Amino acid sequence: EWNDTDSEYPQDKCIHQLFEGQVEKTPDAIALVYEEQQLSYLELNKNANRLAHYLRQQGIGPEDVVAVVLPRSLDLVTGLLGILKAGGAYLPIDPALPSDRIAIMLKDAQASIVVTHASLTTLLPAVSLKTLSLDAEAERLATMSEINLIPIGEARNLAYVIYTSGSTGKPKGVAITHRNLLNLVSWHQQRFEVVPSDRATQIAGLSFDATVWELWPYLLNGACVVLAPDEEVRTVPEKLRDWLVAEEITISFLPTPLAESVLSLSWPEQTPLRIMLTGGDQLHQYPEPALPFRLVNNYGPTEYTVVTTSGSVEPNPLEIGAAPSI
Repeated sequence: EWNDTDSEYPQDKCIHQLFEGQVEKTPDAIALVYEEQQLSYLELNKNANRLAHYLRQQGIGPEDVVAVVLPRSLDLVTGLLGILKAGGAYLPIDPALPSDRIAIMLKDAQASIVVTHASLTTLLPAVSLKTLSLDAEAERLATMSEINLIPIGEARNLAYVIYTSGSTGKPKGVAITHRNLLNLVSWHQQRFEVVPSDRATQIAGLSFDATVWELWPYLLNGACVVLAPDEEVRTVPEKLRDWLVAEEITISFLPTPLAESVLSLSWPEQTPLRIMLTGGDQLHQYPEPALPFRLVNNYGPTEYTVVTTSGSVEPNPLEIGAAPSI
């Protein structure tokens, strides 16, 4: 009874279909923000459709894996969404990874195409794969149709493949279906009461599965995702705090070491942040009672679609700063 976690969620739709439904509801709402750039839901949908039509012409369909080697940018989210719309599954690869590791993932996943930027092609390993540079091929992509594609996939088909760190041996590709992902998205939206007025962050590295729940729970609900702009904001606690406040972020995921450093800072009483999510490592401290937001600690291996357990961490009145028990 304690573990009876069954709940209703869409099991007959794909992620991109639910996104398209949200576009119909809030076409002019801002979906993505990156520095001085932004895209509305309608603009993001059109951009992703153009890419999807191109990929479909290249033969991409259900169970086909398309690699994404891109920096944090609007193109990144466009690429992920476009691959899903084409019917394929995306393989996110951080451009900062060593070339030999990238080669292992591309070969093992049997990727069909690599979506990237022209400046990154020289960093890719010498593998015989088609490469699509979104910036270099912008004019060509602009000629593609911006209309939603006829769906050819099902919820049981792959949505993405993410590789484990390889800390216990050879990196292993974890294949996640749309149904798996929708289970996470539905739980996340309900658990954290996501609403269209929310502004969430995308901070995690591309190869970290936390990116999954930094994007889809919000983009399927009309909220706005703000992509962290540079390395300094994502690594210097004071700058990150100031950025979160300035961008009026309401929900943010921070990897555990970064969260711990930010939790020790003083925060403005009126900060818009209401929930800080953390995970990826053992949490060593309780939040201070004065923090104006809730801290939620999460755990889950990649194989279980990001999150397996989740619990709010309350301040410890007797031993502030000690390790929490969850």
